Amino acid sequence: MIRRAFSMLFVLAGLGGVFLGFSLAHAQLGGTDPLTVTINPDYPRPYQIITVTPQSSLIDLAASTVTISANGAVVQKGTGGESASVAVGGPGTVTNITVTVVNNGQTYTQSLSVRPADVALILEPNSTTHPFYEGAAMIGSEGRLRIVAVPDLRTSTGAQISPANLVYTWKNGDQILESSSGIGKSILTATAPIRYRDTVITVTVSSQDSSVVGQASVLISPQDPHIRIYENDPLLGPRYDTALPSSITLADSEATYRAVPYFFTSIPSLTWNVNGTPSQTGADITVRPSGDGQGTAMLGVSGSSGSLGQTAQTGLSITFGKNGSGFFGL
Repeated sequence: MIRRAFSMLFVLAGLGGVFLGFSLAHAQLGGTDPLTVTINPDYPRPYQIITVTPQSSLIDLAASTVTISANGAVVQKGTGGESASVAVGGPGTVTNITVTVVNNGQTYTQSLSVRPADVALILEPNSTTHPFYEGAAMIGSEGRLRIVAVPDLRTSTGAQISPANLVYTWKNGDQILESSSGIGKSILTATAPIRYRDTVITVTVSSQDSSVVGQASVLISPQDPHIRIYENDPLLGPRYDTALPSSITLADSEATYRAVPYFFTSIPSLTWNVNGTPSQTGADITVRPSGDGQGTAMLGVSGSSGSLGQTAQTGLSITFGKNGSGFFGL
């Protein structure tokens, strides 16, 4: 039995948060803000350590006294544009960061607020596996898949914002997927690219007033399909716990084997062959030796999905009998 099912894969990379900024410059030079502050990552998650970097094209930071504070506590004080590390708080908490630069008696100040947020992505490829497969199905070339965003965005009081009330903006690379984006649109249904043309899917999740924002990304990398062969025991059924190796010995008078196609985008047609000669089609084949001798036979199986041209094949070397006899696939 072959199944075509959604298998779940939690993607932890790319969890993100948001920074909410306002700037106060006690002095302006020619109408341009002389001091800017950047953080990395742009969307921190709870309890993450971020990097705060002061920058200026108008002030000589090397000749200035630069103070970086977090929630009123001085994190770093010195000269130049050296970065400082700041640990943000838990979900919903706000970390207020202030950078003050003193140059030639003039003071310049830039402030921003950081509220961390989490966004997890669940990747659900629609590809073939066996019915008791416990792993995560891989993405097939040009196959259908779902990506589910699971956000944890909170207000300043720590209350979780309902995912149904959040705004989801999905992007394929740099292209915004307008029809898939909007309030409550936490699920993206898409078609994977062809093999070797990976793409990055990004979702930005925000409250409707944009007061808190999170972001996550996942790499979509299609894999080649393959086939594994399992023993199909007449009493226990298919032994899906262990795929057969490339060389086995036939211990009984006959044996049944099952082919399982993995990661095809649709259920393929399966064709068996014995010593290169086509034998039968279907997932199972029963083989038995004839005569009293010993010998070795090659049992192979190939799979083909005509809709997208996916193919895969595998085989077994089976030793049987005592002194050279025939071998039949039934």
